[in-house]
Order: sequence, then structure tokens, then C-alpha cells
Amino acid sequence: MEQGPKTALVLQGGGARGAYHVGVLRALAEITGARRSPFQIVCGSSVGAINAASIGVAANDFQRGTKHLSSLWRGLRCNAVYNTDALSLLLSSGRLASTMMFGYLGFSAAGGLLDYGPLKRLLEREFQRSHLEHAIQSKALHALCITASSYEGGQAVTFFEGDETIPDWQRARRMGQRVHITPMHILASAALPFAFAPVRIDTGYFGDGALRSTSPLSPAIRTGAERILVIGTRDTQIDPSPRSGSKKGPTFGEVAGHSLDILFNDNLEADQERMLRINHTVALIPEDQRDKTPLRVIDSILLSPTKDLRTIAQAHASDLPRTVRMLLRSAGAWGGDGRLESYLLFEPGYVGDLIDLGYADTIAQVESIEGFFETG
Repeated sequence: MEQGPKTALVLQGGGARGAYHVGVLRALAEITGARRSPFQIVCGSSVGAINAASIGVAANDFQRGTKHLSSLWRGLRCNAVYNTDALSLLLSSGRLASTMMFGYLGFSAAGGLLDYGPLKRLLEREFQRSHLEHAIQSKALHALCITASSYEGGQAVTFFEGDETIPDWQRARRMGQRVHITPMHILASAALPFAFAPVRIDTGYFGDGALRSTSPLSPAIRTGAERILVIGTRDTQIDPSPRSGSKKGPTFGEVAGHSLDILFNDNLEADQERMLRINHTVALIPEDQRDKTPLRVIDSILLSPTKDLRTIAQAHASDLPRTVRMLLRSAGAWGGDGRLESYLLFEPGYVGDLIDLGYADTIAQVESIEGFFETG
């Protein structure tokens, strides 16, 4: 049977904002009506890696896969992702404080501020290797790509599994490595620095995939994508300029929130703009001369929130466990713009609102989306 153009799904990070991915995917399942996944290549980093793995595993039944993912997210609470009991938070924060105070004496802490034990158990329960292998063997899935950051190598490593014709790759500060993907690869991609401990895979330690991912669309292109659908987790509106006044400097929590914004979103938006510029450049080259350049036109569409997720997080901030609220207060992040809360709020009210927003935003663009899937 003749294959159409390979379509990739790219899911970037965003912590609890990953719920927005789920709403978009539910709408895409409804719009396409596809039983077999319309995405032959699925790529993700951080929480995007978690959702990407779920969609990749379900490549033979996209409808069922998106329903299950929605049900899973709607049932989440913070304690399903990280330990929220007072003792766990006290011990982990105490270890970090001791490291900073007595590190010169040789005392070190391998953990992070939060314990990802619950997330590890969730991934071990949810990830089905046999389903992934079947998806690849049946040609429903060409490649699953999970990007993590190597602390030893100082580069983004895309762990991929898929068609045997896909080669490894090596570029500046990024590489692709064929592996048998396991829950540990996914956990490593989601291990946010300082919050979560690095994850050991073989002989190296890895952390959040967004850390070193300067070109988030590259894995999709490297594995053969001819068109890419990207789901972001930040609205496209630029923050207004601050009013002059005697406002104090940013707190530690506010700096952390801005750092997450940069980490998860800036590289994705820049890479999307870069690809559009390349498309424009290639379009200017006469068709009979295009085989002389490795560049090619790749159709793409970026789906992102139409509302500021910080505002939604502010409305649900009180849903956070009391211990987490206390932690945010101590970091100077409580009562601010909701930025940091928007990444940590794995609670039903907030998650449900983001899923509903993702669904509504996508349905509102049904004509553009249908046109995207019809190209080629």
C-alpha cells in the first residue's frame, strides 16, 4: 500500500501544562476520525515525552489512546507525580540545604527538591513495551523520539525507537541514539533540574529534555517527517511592559517561573520560526535546482493556548497541597502571577480546564487542521 507523507507530532515540555496537549489530541482524534494514528512520528521532551510515549504506544488505536490519556490526566493529583507529604518535602529540602552549606566538606545530595517516586511508578504501570513494538512492526509508528539532556556530555540526546532504516545522528550539542525505550528514558526526559534528581541510564545521568534542546523539531525531521504538528503550552501574547514604580526585585520563585518559561517554550518558538524561514528560502529556489540543497519544505502547524495559563492557574492555586503552598511561599512564588503554579498544579480542576481549553482551541481551527492533513 502506498504511504502518504510522514506526519510528526511534537510535544514540548511544561509540567502540568501538558494537560493542554491532551485536549488538543482529543480534538484531533475527533476531527480526523482516524483509528490508526495520523502521526507516524511522535516526539517529546519533559512532560511532552510522557504524552508522546502514550500516543506512540497507542498508534494502532488513536481513538482509544487519546481517550485513555484524557482519563489518566483527569484523574491525576500532585501526589501521583511527586511526593507531597511534609516529611518527604522536609527531607529533600534539608538535603539540598545541607549540600549548599556543607558541600565543601564533601557532603553531597543526589536528590532534588521533590521526590519523583510516584511518577516513576506511574510510568512503569502505564508504558507498555509490547504495544510499542507492535506499533512499529505494523508500520503504524515510524519512530518514537524521547529527548533528554546528558549531564556528562552536555548535549541533548534523543533516544529513539522505530523503523530499522533510521540512522543515528550527531550534530552540534545534540545526537540521536537508537535504544529500546523504557520508562527510565521517559522519566529522565521529565527530570526537571533542582526539582527532580538526575536519572541514571546505563553509565550516564540525564535530566529534563528541554535543558539542551535548542532545536526541538530536529528529531522529527531527522526521522523523516514531511510535515509537523506542534503543540505548545504557552499563549503567543507578549507580556506587557511593566509599569514604572518601586516594585521590589524578583523573588527566587519568580525567577524559577521565568526560567521554566524559557526552558520549555523559547527554543520551540524559535525553532518553529527558523523552519518557516527555511521553507520560504527553499520556495525561492527553482524546482529544478532544489535537489542541489539538502533543505526541503516541511509543512507545519503550531497549536498553542489562546488564553494565558497563568491566569487559569491562579484560579486553582488553592487546590495545591498545603505542603506545596508552604514551599511556594518560602520561595516567594505564592500570590504572584501564577507562573510557577501553572507548572506544578497536577490537580483535577486545573487539569480539566486545560484539557477543555485545548479541545476548544483545536475545534476552533478545524478547517486549518483538515487542510494540514490533506496536504501532500
